[in-house]
Amino acid sequence: MIKILRFLSNLRFAIFLLLTIAFCSTLGSIVEQNKSLEFYQSNYPIENSLFGIINWKFIIFLQLDHLYQNIWFFSLLILLGISLMTCTFLQQLPMLRFSRHCHFIKNIKTKMDFQINAQIIKSTNFFYNLNKQRYFFFQQKKTFYASKGLIGRIAPIFVHCSIVLILLGSIFAAVFGFTAQELVPKTEISHIQNIAASGRFSTISQEPVRLNDFWITYRKNGQIKQFYSDLSILNEDGNEIKRQTISVNKPLVYKDLTIYQTDWSLIGLRVWTNDTIFQLPFFKTDNFDGKTNFVTLLPFNSLEERFNIIQLNGYQGNSYLYDLKGKLSKIIDVDEYIKENKLRFIDIIGLTGLQIKSDPGLPYIYFGFSFLMLSTILSYLSFSEIWLIKKFSTKQFMIGAKTTRAKNQLEIELFKFLLDSD
Repeated sequence: MIKILRFLSNLRFAIFLLLTIAFCSTLGSIVEQNKSLEFYQSNYPIENSLFGIINWKFIIFLQLDHLYQNIWFFSLLILLGISLMTCTFLQQLPMLRFSRHCHFIKNIKTKMDFQINAQIIKSTNFFYNLNKQRYFFFQQKKTFYASKGLIGRIAPIFVHCSIVLILLGSIFAAVFGFTAQELVPKTEISHIQNIAASGRFSTISQEPVRLNDFWITYRKNGQIKQFYSDLSILNEDGNEIKRQTISVNKPLVYKDLTIYQTDWSLIGLRVWTNDTIFQLPFFKTDNFDGKTNFVTLLPFNSLEERFNIIQLNGYQGNSYLYDLKGKLSKIIDVDEYIKENKLRFIDIIGLTGLQIKSDPGLPYIYFGFSFLMLSTILSYLSFSEIWLIKKFSTKQFMIGAKTTRAKNQLEIELFKFLLDSD
């Protein structure tokens, strides 16, 4: 058992696992995820295999179509986590405990980064300078020991813990999370139904979402600047729990749900005529220049000779009215009244596209990366040790020192101490 634990804690084994996971993740980036079998058969045929090996049979056999959710990929992540924690308990923690003790030696060994025989006339100045540079100073008879930067020894432990947290967060996200795509008309209420991807143990939230309003802002040249959705999260009684206006790169966050603004469209036009309100559906068409138009028809017999076709180029509000021959008859705005025909366009009904994502592992990932940044800063702090052994002459010392990094800096520091003690 001890041999297995030592093998798991080996640095080479951990690096091998990291490279394997990185290679598999690269495959997951090349191969499209969560597509149908027909998609892989048409895009990865056997007679035209990618790199001579990657075809649809290879993808399905190794479950590369859902790489980040299959068992063997989870096993690699768990094995890496076990390797890091084993290394922490078998190597890093004992090293930290060892570094906390005072290590008095009788002879300066050759393994030191720096060693010298020197005469220290004013030893009190030397020891004072050590203390001034935040060295912890200890004495045992004629042997002196000083150290600083013990917190630098904690950095590898923090690195291991942060990576384990990130791995756990990734596994939780893949197993318990889901992604849904919903199209919600303005003023309508929608439940999460169109699941694009989900984990094995994911639970779909039942809170409905209501689109209170939708609008678009435009630039001076007519291009879309931003589109917004005013959303409300409702409880089971229909009462509003949370309300927020979202836009691209500004999602709504509620519990473990994150709702993103992804798309928009127009689905209808509300028209008032003869004391009656009609809702007319829009049909989406594309021009030769790539611009999108929305077209609908007026089914009123009294208006056949004047206005039959309504066209909108966007959400800006201007409506173009054409007769049966395709000739432009009038341009009106929303809520503008046409007196001669008793016609009013009340409202344009917009449709917003929402991506609803549940990622319960996200807090662990954020905390893990925060931990990782802290450990990166701590890793720049060197752990330095200095030994002084007094010879028969009261002013002659053998000095040895070593550090985990910045060896030249330690040597310069020691020379300054010696010069100040003359």
